This record gives sequence, structure tokens and C-alpha cells, in this order.
Amino acid sequence: MGWFNILGSLVSPITSAISGWQERKKVKLEGDIAIARAATEGKVKRLADGQAGDIAWENTSINNSGWKDEWFTIVLSIPVIMCFIPGLVDYVRQGFTALEACPEWYKWAFLVAVSSSFGYKKLADLMALRKGE
Repeated sequence: MGWFNILGSLVSPITSAISGWQERKKVKLEGDIAIARAATEGKVKRLADGQAGDIAWENTSINNSGWKDEWFTIVLSIPVIMCFIPGLVDYVRQGFTALEACPEWYKWAFLVAVSSSFGYKKLADLMALRKGE
């Protein structure tokens, strides 16, 4: 029985060291998991807050739009309708030729006015789609 006591006294510090190492590794892993979980929850919260802000912005825009949206829809539809009336097709062509000669700032101002009416986020989506993003 003496040898078992000697072996036990030699093995005990080694098993104790391994056990401590495993415990430290487990605690570190749990900490890493907690940090990753907190980071993910933070990202989810930021996304939810951003979406809530976007929805609030869109609702405010809709509530404050008045006749502006309908007016732009009518104005933008007129050339399309005119294209189906044979005597007016030349006027549409002349109008678009005249628009090509407009200053760049005017084109952008009109684009901003229309996009604010229909939602600038949709314009950004369309521009990204046009660029192939």
C-alpha cells in the first residue's frame, strides 16, 4: 500500500494542475461566449432601433405629405398618357429634348423634390439597383 500512497502523492498535483487549467479554459470560454452574446444583442438592438426610426420617419413623411405625392404622380403621368395620343407624341419628344438642355442643378432639384415626396430611401434603393449593388 505504500506505493499507492507515493503514486497518489505524485499524481495528485498533476491532476490538480490539469483540473485548474481546464477550469480556467472553461471560464475563459464562458466569458468569450458572454461577450459574443452581448455584441450580437447590441447589433440586434441597433438594427431594431434603426428600423423603428425609419418607420417613424416614413410615417411622419406620409402624414405631412398632403397633395404633394398625388401632384407629382399626375405630373409624371402626363407625358406617358400623351405618348398614346398620336397628335401629342411630338410634343413629348420636344419636351424631353428641352429637359435635356436644363441646367444640372435644376434636374437635381426636381429629383430631390420628387424623391422627398415618394421617399428618399426608395430613391437610394433605385440608385443602388441601377449601379448594380
